Amino acid sequence: MTKVIQEPATTDNENKATVTVLFYEAPVGLLMKNTVLTGLDVSETGRVMLPNDFRAGKSIIAVLDGECKILNSLGERVYAQKNLV
Repeated sequence: MTKVIQEPATTDNENKATVTVLFYEAPVGLLMKNTVLTGLDVSETGRVMLPNDFRAGKSIIAVLDGECKILNSLGERVYAQKNLV
């Protein structure tokens, strides 16, 4: 079993964070999407505060510290497979 370690977000000198968010469109999105959000507030405990208008209509899978480039995801591999009939 993989242990998930939650650490406080890295912030700039104004206590703002940049994160990459992985999500599915709710309620039944099939392709994982990602977006980079910048200038987000960070709570006293180090948790990034995602805006409610961004969260609406999404099933958020992960919030990654900084700007990340997603090289591939499960959904991309599934849809790339050819039918072997």
